[in-house]
Amino acid sequence: MRVALRITKYNRYSFIPLFWFLKRRGIEAVACFSKEEVLVSGASFAFFSFMTPFAEEAYREMAELKEKGFRVIAGGPHPSALPYEVLSSGADAVVVGEAEGVMDELINDIVSGSLKELYSAPLNSFPTYSMEASPYTAAVELVRGCPFGCKFCQVSYLFGRRPRNRPVDEVLYEAQVLLKRERRFIRFIAPNALSYYSHNGIEPNVELLEELFSKLKEMGLLQIFFGSFPSEVRPESVSGKAAAIMRRFCANKRVVVGAQSGSNERLKELGRGHVVEDVERAVSILNSYGFEVSLDFIFGFPKETEDEQRQTLDFIEEMLKKYKVKIHAHAFIPLPGTPYWNEEPSPIPRWLKRRLHELEEKGLLDGNWAQQEYLRRRLCRLH
Repeated sequence: MRVALRITKYNRYSFIPLFWFLKRRGIEAVACFSKEEVLVSGASFAFFSFMTPFAEEAYREMAELKEKGFRVIAGGPHPSALPYEVLSSGADAVVVGEAEGVMDELINDIVSGSLKELYSAPLNSFPTYSMEASPYTAAVELVRGCPFGCKFCQVSYLFGRRPRNRPVDEVLYEAQVLLKRERRFIRFIAPNALSYYSHNGIEPNVELLEELFSKLKEMGLLQIFFGSFPSEVRPESVSGKAAAIMRRFCANKRVVVGAQSGSNERLKELGRGHVVEDVERAVSILNSYGFEVSLDFIFGFPKETEDEQRQTLDFIEEMLKKYKVKIHAHAFIPLPGTPYWNEEPSPIPRWLKRRLHELEEKGLLDGNWAQQEYLRRRLCRLH
């Protein structure tokens, strides 16, 4: 049997485990990077994984494939949060949550021809899988779940508020897979890279990180990227000991820190669990160990006032003057399953847009905030 996995630049990591599960059951998984590739794949089932900003596009493509006789199975953040919407938009089945937890059941039903509409995965320990069956490599996932439940973020609501750590032995096995493919570098993904095997989800387990990095180097990994894209670190997790270990072992010269706002009132409303002073402390520590810092900020939260936006901009200006930082800016987009899903975004005023564009022109700011602002207007009209 053959199935088509509809790959985009936004969901590649999501499909890594599926290759492993399907190959284990003797099913050929075809990576398809366009609708046209799905049509000529020789498959009868098409798997989709998508986020809310790309739901419309996915629905259109699913409908076209259904007309051609394909059966469609959908998963990912948007289907997990709104499964009945996705079913009504053409999916034959929706996987809610972590697909690894239901893949054996789903495959059995595909083979037997008894496909159900919903497959809901339990949140158990970190699911076992490897990228060895995948035609491409990816960042190695370290942690699932986040204890903070920030109102704008889906992580806690999809993966639970109890962090689950990938066993060190499995991380080392994935490193061996990379080496077999002649990849001499490794990247990681986690809600907070420094929370890996932390006892409280905040304070880094520096002894374990040192042990892990040492073993990766001994195996022959020439470059370790940690706390960089596609991951980040929370500001209150940054410590001198953690920065020293990263400086000793890691190749990245830049660390991504999630600040999100320069207003303590807004941070409290978001449920972030840190304050502005934690952000500056983290930047100061990282700079002192030779790291530049990318600071994430989001504009346009529900009920965000212009005073809060001015506080955020003032904080950004201060960070740019005092430290080696670059700003990564986003426009808030409401995501299903989060407390802010039904909340109206606040406008981003012209004076703020003007200054963000000026900082972009100077090379001090990047990010897709302008495109996201346009996208959220369209999404909110549809929602």
